[in-house]
Amino acid sequence: MRPQVYRLALSGALFALGMSGLAAPGARGDEARLSISGYDPVAYFTDRQPVAGSPEFEYLWHRLRWRFASSGHRDLFAREPNRYAPQYDGFCSMGVGGNDEASAHKDTVDPKAWVIVDGKLYLAHNRYWLEKWKEKAKEHITQGDAHWPVVAKLPDPVVVGPPCATSPPTTFVALRGGGHWVVVGGQVARDAAGKLVGKEDMRAQIEQVGKNVGVCLNAVGASIKDILWTVSYVTNLDEFAKHADLRQRYFGPPSPNSATVRVPRLADPDYLVQVEAFAAIK
Repeated sequence: MRPQVYRLALSGALFALGMSGLAAPGARGDEARLSISGYDPVAYFTDRQPVAGSPEFEYLWHRLRWRFASSGHRDLFAREPNRYAPQYDGFCSMGVGGNDEASAHKDTVDPKAWVIVDGKLYLAHNRYWLEKWKEKAKEHITQGDAHWPVVAKLPDPVVVGPPCATSPPTTFVALRGGGHWVVVGGQVARDAAGKLVGKEDMRAQIEQVGKNVGVCLNAVGASIKDILWTVSYVTNLDEFAKHADLRQRYFGPPSPNSATVRVPRLADPDYLVQVEAFAAIK
């Protein structure tokens, strides 16, 4: 999801620490992983929208569990899985093909961040990264197809558990060129008890968001110093710009790779800012 390369080694001690709080998405023990959060891959083609699948209609393919909204969809998939399955086994298309070769990786997806290009289904980590991928779709498809045979053999991303919020997920991903990233899912201004902090107060919300990002990083032994770049979603750009001191304190020095995106509103109308961060573990 970025142009530069970071080659990092993960110490044995940190690996042990990380694994105690991490879990493969949609998998329990040796059970086959649930693909695309249980959404029906056929529905993207037939209904032209994301539709949640049912545990009643499952099919095992590519060592993955695929769910469907109906037996008819399951049967369509069983007959032609390569036609309906998302590219890259349902991992983030930007992660696989939007980076240089060394930083290509697997990451989780938002089933609502999707597009069909030339009859093939592509998913992304979230809607922001889907739009970035679409800007150079043909280039990213070429890169993703070239990277995938090697990336497919990398460990699956693992989701950081509590105290980090579960949605959107924070993930720990392995890079093709060696090393790991922590992808901190978009954090909002809620404290550990789930209470909103700083209603109508941008500064207070930035501070709480910064604390939440720090909690997620600390969960796998990382810190603010390891942040490479951030994506900030804000309802008021001018107000957000007033608090550069807080942003540097909690998210590190400004990076040319960081982005600030104005949005009309966030998931809760009381949210003023949401920040996702990308960090490399030294």
